Amino acid sequence: MRERSGEIALFDRAILDSRIAFVTASFLLAYGFAALLDRVGAPERFVGAAPPWFTVIGLATLGFLLHSMRVSFYYAGGRAIPAAYAGFANAAVAVALLLPFATRLAGHSWGIGVVCGAFLGLAGAALYLGPLLRRTGVFSLTGFLAARFPGTLPRLALIGAAAAASGLLAVAGSQMAVDALVELTGAGRIVSAFVVAAASLIIVGPGGLGAAVWAAAAAAGVVLLGFGWPVAALWAQGRLPVGIFGGPGWQEAGELFTAWRLMPPPMGIFVEIGATVAVALGVASLAPVLAPAVTTESAKSARDAGVLTLVWSLVLALLVAAAIAASALSLAAAVSGQSAERLPAPIYAASGRGLVDICDAMTANPSQAQRACAALNIAPGTPVDPVHVRPVDGDYLLGALPAATDLGAAASGLMASALVAFGLLLAAVGLQTCSAALGHDALYRMRGEIDLTSRRLAITRLVLVGVATAAYLASITEIVTPGGLISLAIALSAACVAPALALAFWERAGDREALAAVLCGALALAAALYLDGPARKIEAYALAGLAGATVALGAGLLSGLVARQDKPAAQAFVRRVLHGDGVIVAPDKGA
Repeated sequence: MRERSGEIALFDRAILDSRIAFVTASFLLAYGFAALLDRVGAPERFVGAAPPWFTVIGLATLGFLLHSMRVSFYYAGGRAIPAAYAGFANAAVAVALLLPFATRLAGHSWGIGVVCGAFLGLAGAALYLGPLLRRTGVFSLTGFLAARFPGTLPRLALIGAAAAASGLLAVAGSQMAVDALVELTGAGRIVSAFVVAAASLIIVGPGGLGAAVWAAAAAAGVVLLGFGWPVAALWAQGRLPVGIFGGPGWQEAGELFTAWRLMPPPMGIFVEIGATVAVALGVASLAPVLAPAVTTESAKSARDAGVLTLVWSLVLALLVAAAIAASALSLAAAVSGQSAERLPAPIYAASGRGLVDICDAMTANPSQAQRACAALNIAPGTPVDPVHVRPVDGDYLLGALPAATDLGAAASGLMASALVAFGLLLAAVGLQTCSAALGHDALYRMRGEIDLTSRRLAITRLVLVGVATAAYLASITEIVTPGGLISLAIALSAACVAPALALAFWERAGDREALAAVLCGALALAAALYLDGPARKIEAYALAGLAGATVALGAGLLSGLVARQDKPAAQAFVRRVLHGDGVIVAPDKGA
């Protein structure tokens, strides 16, 4: 039986490798063909718009080809994804969380604040929590928490909090992809939202977490190429206005971001420290960040993947930071010395689409720009300051880099493909972790683990459709922003999930302590956000999450200290996880 199982595993791996090779070759040929079309003079609009749409189709095709009815593949990638690919995919997921805050990557110190907290949390997840989950044999973070706190109320509360955070990330990722398609290809929002929702379902629905991680690895390759090509080309030509590892250009870019109101000014050392701690707690306990670790072959492989996650996340973050800083400085150079009626034509076009603010107004032509600047007492013919030509968000700067530096339409298409890939991979992994938590760890466990495999997968896929529908509606209505959703997800994870995860390693903590932590954390988070008001930066969300985490941990500790009875089950669990073999679940009957 073992020999046959080995042969089957090798056969499955060969089929998997062939499908991945097919999709990889298709990506390379498509992008190479786009570059060729650009060289022979094909219409720039077509050359720039085609690659992003092909990226959506290619990632959806990969997910569909990796369909499976095996529980082990659907919920854990078959425990066979190599560390190199799992780490690469997880790095892309982590950097996708920072994409709406890309100006902070380029204009703020990485030594403290949101960026520092994100990397600290990623380090904790990649190097400790991820390998720990893999060693225990669970399918997910929520599976671990449900095994530690098996009571119905605490289990459902924990699963609800973790699933909500994952669902928020799924909606944010979908909207990021839709915004990139709309802003960079000129597509309609309704069509783009439908295509992105359908693609995310096709990626995750047939193949689950295995397909999501492989698609995220492919998307990470698109991101590396899409950001790496423009940055490398500018560096090779000596036109990159910032040094990759430092230099005066970074400070100038940061000053522009602050003047354009794309990045808040420094908020004080205590606020920055609080944001660092809160973001670290939130990122470390996000299910999508931990998910790739459970797909690896062993705990050692998960640790190897964690190291690669940190390396690749630094590389991708540096490329994103260099791209947005170079775009900002190029825009400022193009505007400097020009009057309102003599700005470059692409700026008027972007302003007409609501992407660039000229003298506090959206102006589609030189005459409108002249009138808008005149209202600010800037006379016609007077050069405008770069501060008066302000991008409304960082997404425009990232997509505008190739055009601003004359790299050609093919580079624009690749950059747009990278932005779409970032959004789609975050949507796919968020969808999977949310649906697995609700459909498998909650509903299936409530039925006593007696369902057939097909019914288990059907429940999970039904939840998938519901979350994808919510993402579609959010994308077409634009009632929320990706940055706000990601900030809320991190705050919710920090306030509710992280304290419970910490209590899981305390022998005096039981179901009551976990439930107290989740409920008190949620209430404190809601109260802090209400008091802060509607216009919030990620730092405000982070501080609210920190307040929730403090209250939650205090409630859990107080409850555990007051309780006098011993908890043999909790003691056995903690000792087995930390000092024993770590396996806390029986082999799944559907694996």
